[in-house]
Amino acid sequence: MLQRPTLPLLFALVLLPAAPLLAQTTAPATTPGASAALPNWEQLSPAQRDALLAPLRDRWNGADAGQRQRMLSHGQRWQSMSPEERDKARRGLRRFEHMSPEQREQARALYGQMRTLSQAQRDALRERWTDMTPEQRKEWVRENPPPAKPR
Repeated sequence: MLQRPTLPLLFALVLLPAAPLLAQTTAPATTPGASAALPNWEQLSPAQRDALLAPLRDRWNGADAGQRQRMLSHGQRWQSMSPEERDKARRGLRRFEHMSPEQREQARALYGQMRTLSQAQRDALRERWTDMTPEQRKEWVRENPPPAKPR
């Protein structure tokens, strides 16, 4: 199931600027290619915690009420996921990030359409989709555009 990648992407964006700060306080890797264990949240200094949260704080403060509600809902949903579900979401995000713009549009259109269908109808559409030529897929997307992006 394709899903808007907001929360995993948000985590990645939040952690990216803090990587150098965290690297300064961790022990070097013991073997080539291995990374040192990073500390638990409780072991981070207040400065490290603030560095991790600052981008999220800025995004929250700049968001309108609808965006804040989506951020909160995504965070709550992420917390309720099992580790396997989180891994599946991360894999889906990576797959989505490596798609071309045309493939992303197709994925959004398929996801938008599949959300309205029963399981049997989803299975039928999935089978039909795999049998379509690239031209037929483009035509299907023109006839079934993806839902508008929220923002």
